[in-house]
Parts: sequence; C-alpha cells; structure tokens
Amino acid sequence: MNRNKSRTLLIKLFKGIIVFFIFTVVPSSGEKKPEWVKKRPIIQTYYIGIAVAEKTKENKDYIRQAKNNALNELASEITINISSEIMNVVSIQSGLSENEFRSEVQSTTKANLEGYELIDSWEDKNEYWVYYRLSKVEYERAKRLKMEKAISLSKDLFDKAKSKEKENNPADGLIFYLQAFYPIQNYIAEPLKTEYKGSKIFLRNEIYSSLQSLISKIELRTKSGKRNAKVGKPLKGNLDITAIYTDDKGAEHKIYKLPIKFSFIKGSGNLIERARTNKSGIARINVAKVISNDKLQIIKSELDLFGSAQKDSSSLVVSGILRNLSVPSVNVILNVTGLSIYFESSEKNLGVNLNVPSIAPKIKNLLYDKGITFVEDMGKADLLIQFAVESRKGNVISRSNLHVAYADLSISAIDLATGDEVYSNAIVNIKGVQLNYDKAGLKALDNAYEKIVDKILPELISTIQK
Repeated sequence: MNRNKSRTLLIKLFKGIIVFFIFTVVPSSGEKKPEWVKKRPIIQTYYIGIAVAEKTKENKDYIRQAKNNALNELASEITINISSEIMNVVSIQSGLSENEFRSEVQSTTKANLEGYELIDSWEDKNEYWVYYRLSKVEYERAKRLKMEKAISLSKDLFDKAKSKEKENNPADGLIFYLQAFYPIQNYIAEPLKTEYKGSKIFLRNEIYSSLQSLISKIELRTKSGKRNAKVGKPLKGNLDITAIYTDDKGAEHKIYKLPIKFSFIKGSGNLIERARTNKSGIARINVAKVISNDKLQIIKSELDLFGSAQKDSSSLVVSGILRNLSVPSVNVILNVTGLSIYFESSEKNLGVNLNVPSIAPKIKNLLYDKGITFVEDMGKADLLIQFAVESRKGNVISRSNLHVAYADLSISAIDLATGDEVYSNAIVNIKGVQLNYDKAGLKALDNAYEKIVDKILPELISTIQK
C-alpha cells in the first residue's frame, strides 16, 4: 500500500513539473498580457523592437509580419549621424534628395542587422506580439569590424585601379575604381577616413575624384560624323567609334576592351546596343535597319560605366553616383531618305486604258507620306513596284436595269539589289454597280482603291520598310 501511495505521489509531482514547465518556458499566451506588451520597456544599453500583427483568415503570415515590423522599429532606434557636408556632397553626386538619402541609409541599416535576439512572444486569439532587442555595444563592435574589413577591401581595389591607370590601361582601371565602391556601399554615410600610402584620405571621396579624373582623360572619336541612310534599310558599312586615352604626359593611347553603349537619341532603328573596343581601340557595330521616317536622326555612342562595373550595385546611392557621372560621348548624324521606287502602273476600265489614271497617283502620294521617294530611272531605284487594275463587265440586274462590273487588281514589289520579289498580292471580283457598264466599271475601280488603302498598302509599307 505504502509503495502504491509513493508511486501515486511521484506521478502527481511529475505532472506538476510538466505543467510548470509549459507555463513558464514556452512563449506566453492567453488572456493575460505581459508587461512589455502593456508598456514598452526602456533599456539604455539595448535597441528594442516590439510589434504586433493581427491574426485573421486573410493574414496567414502574421508571425513573419510581426518580426519584420519589430526589426523595422529596432532599426529606426539606431541613430545614424550624417554630417551636413557628407549629406550635401553625396546628394549632389547621387542625385538623391536628403530624404531619399536618409531613407536609403535607414534601409541599409535594417538589411544589415545582426546579433538581435528574440526575448519573448505573446499571442491570443486576435493578436501576435514579438519582442526583439539588440545590444548597443555589440552592434557598434560588429559594425566597426565590418566597416574596417570593407575599407581594407575597398583600398585594395582602389590601389589596383591606380596601378592600372599608371600602366595606361584605363579599361581595367575603370573596373577596379567601380568595384572599389561596392565594399563600402553600406557605409556611404560614414566619413570613411583611413590611411593610404602614408596619407590620411576620405576613401569615398578619393575613389570618386580618381574615377572622375580617369574618365576625363578618355575621348571617343568617329571618322565620319555624318552618314547617309535609308528608311527600312541597313546603314551601309560599319559604325566605328575609336576610344583614346591621354596620359599625364599628353601622349595618346588607344583603349582596349572599353565598353561602349549605342542608342538612337533621335529617330529609331535596330542596332547592336553594346560593344567593346578591339586592340585598335575601335568599337564596331552594325545598324541593321533604320525605322523612323525622320529625315535627321542621331546615334549616340558613350562610355558604358555599368558595363565596366560588371554588376549592378544594390545601393541606390552608389547607382545614382555612377549614373550622374559625366561620361565621354560622340554623336553620328544620319541624313535619312526614304526608299527610292520606280513605279509601273496600268489602269483599265472595261479593257480600255484610262486617259487620266486615278489610283496610281493616290498610291504614290500615300507612299510619299511615309518617306518614300520616286525616281524616273529604274537604275537609281531600290524597289520596282508593279501595279495593275482592270474592270470587266458583269451582269445586268433585270428588274432595276442596274449594271454590274468587277475589278481585279495585282501589286508586287521587287528588290532591285537582289532581284527578289519581296511583296505580292491580288484581289479579284471587286464589285461596282451603276446605271451603265462604263460607270459600273469606274465604280468598281473606286472600290478597288478602298481595298488598296485598307489592306494592301499597310502590308506593303510594313514589308518594304522592315
């Protein structure tokens, strides 16, 4: 009996321990809110983040939401002291406003938070609360170590850039200067004062000014600043841009592997948008087709800094600084004319040639409006267009004595450079009804012109200018 009583007491004691453990160790829950939910604690040695998320059917991700909000609050407690001098300089260089700059610094601070700890969580049927904190001493220590490491790596890249510049290798120099920004991009609001070859420097300022100086020594040139082009045709010959670097002694060097970006800044066309210079310092592309009908078009060639960077920066500040740098460029002017066409036409009403053709002149006017020109000498034309339309008698509607005629038309376009037929179409049995056959034939021709405008001309223009 005594043995059974002892066993019963042990079981009850064990259950009591388990209950005690459940209610004291697991995150607090239930109706009674902990003190940190009721009143936000203030601890001078810690940054604190407390947040709540509603538990609803729509919000299944309330735990992650609460954590994210708590860390946002914790990060907002971290005071980032930005000097007015750094604020002004970086805002000008990056193009960001003061508020945008501060927001970016705050976002970077949150994204790089480490060492925070979950102190407690509490929930009931409607809410989920979390309490995070971060030691101020630990935060400053970790930040200092990471910043020192970043500065060391950045200086190493900066030093490599300086060496490449001395070797008259500006393409690789650009790469290393740009890469030198990346390790310090999370500390862009800091002075970043350090020692370099026995002198005290502000690293971000030094990288920026050195990069700007190197870029100023690069020039882009073209042998022909004006070129003739035709709508719908490729530009004859290559578009060559030469990159020249002038060293501190005034000697010129052709640049190898420099990235160049090409774009239409007026007009439009299909071209290769990026190229690197060869060993002769030449970046060479082809313009596959001029699309716009503008008579004067401009292709801009410029140093592609983001091509040198080899990757995009995650920092809006660094990206803004790179975008706002003035880079060398050169423009090529295109004097654009439309395709030249030799036009052959035949218009007949009931088998008789019209004394005054009516459809062909209208077609030519519509094509002229699209930038196409017409020549009298086939040898000087790009295309031959052959157009024929003829009406024929149909039947007579006996009850009304109305006459019916039908028109058949055909049109083709031949590339005179290759002899290839690039477009062909035909429409038959276009109906015209009038009081007599002559008028019915003319009506059928009028209706044929409408078919040409609605269907054939859009197809023809799209084909010959593509």
